[in-house]
Amino acid sequence: MRVVLSMVAKDLRRRWRAPIPTLVLLAFPLIFAGLVALTFGGGGGRPPKVHLLIEDRDGGLVGRLVAAAFEQGEAQPYFEVERVERVAGDGGDLLERREAAALLRLPAGLTGDVLAGRPARLELVKNPAQSILPDVAEQVSTVLAEGLSSAARLLRGPLDQLRAAFTPLGPRGDDGSDRRVAEIAVLVNGVVRRARPYVLPPVVTLQTTTLGATGGGRQAGGSPRGPSLFLLFLPGVAVYSLFSLSDQTMRDLLVEARLKTLRRQLAGPLTAGRVLVGKALATAAVAGLSLVFLSVLAALVAPRRVDLAGYLLLSLALVVATTGFASAVFAAARNERQGATLANMASLVMAFAGGAFIPLDSLPGVLRALAPFSLIYWATRGYRQLVANGGSLRAVLPDIAILAGIGLVLLVLSAPLWQRRLLRGELS
Repeated sequence: MRVVLSMVAKDLRRRWRAPIPTLVLLAFPLIFAGLVALTFGGGGGRPPKVHLLIEDRDGGLVGRLVAAAFEQGEAQPYFEVERVERVAGDGGDLLERREAAALLRLPAGLTGDVLAGRPARLELVKNPAQSILPDVAEQVSTVLAEGLSSAARLLRGPLDQLRAAFTPLGPRGDDGSDRRVAEIAVLVNGVVRRARPYVLPPVVTLQTTTLGATGGGRQAGGSPRGPSLFLLFLPGVAVYSLFSLSDQTMRDLLVEARLKTLRRQLAGPLTAGRVLVGKALATAAVAGLSLVFLSVLAALVAPRRVDLAGYLLLSLALVVATTGFASAVFAAARNERQGATLANMASLVMAFAGGAFIPLDSLPGVLRALAPFSLIYWATRGYRQLVANGGSLRAVLPDIAILAGIGLVLLVLSAPLWQRRLLRGELS
């Protein structure tokens, strides 16, 4: 055992003397998560506003109501509305110059069409240079159009009266008559009263819970308090970096074979089994120490205490998984370069499919279906459950079991491959 520990100490000293590669991999998750948090406003910041251009060719009541829907109420904090005059063509040049997400056109005669129950069409031109914000504008515009359609059908009688009130009946018209306004109000009240059993209260309601919310889920300013984006992205990217660090340490076995230092070790009182155990323990030690470093930094900004037992067991399972993965990849590789390529490709695929860089909800269905086959998915899910959701040990037991189980299986399967290659002299 003393010899094995000496081998582990040797690998750790070598890392200490050349720390740049390790420091770069440790800094990557901090930089990545920090940039995401700064870009999107950190933990309590608001999302970027949707810059929406509105071209109102109607100028009537309905046109003003549609524009006001984006400028007032719940949509106001999320939309930056700019009124524009008539725009020639598809408006692409204007969208590019104003750096707007979309252009909403309200056609001429919109008010008359809605009041008369005729088909009407709103036109939304999205900016192809932007990816997410134009889709937000499209979704809100779709909901608004469906709401107008439902209101036009539900309030058919009052709208007919309203249209008649705006139709001049003589030189002075009748649109200012108190009697006519009262009649319309009575009709609207009757429609609402008849619809009350179906819509008030609604049959289906949505209850929204903000992850990590405390004190009623609101900050002093009234905005929802959710988990820091830094902590939301840090676990996944940190797990990916730990896999890369383990790959580097296990790769040293092939580096030593190329430099002929492995041959001198095997010529001494070292068996192939001891060499493998020493390298596996060194890989686990590097991953464990790196995980401790990242955990300390995350604890400085964590909004709540994390279940210690769950965190320690999940971290131990992750160390076993990274060690087993690295051992299996480089045991199957013919040489150092091939092993590094395979390890990097496999780690990247597992990271993207496992939601380390992009949340799973934003991934295509094919990648979401592949996520459970990714070790990074289970580790990321476990850490987010503990850090962001305040989960307990019971909540992450499946993640711990899968990570530790697969890691041990990979270690057991790769050990005979290493043993055979060492005994045959393929690596020495």
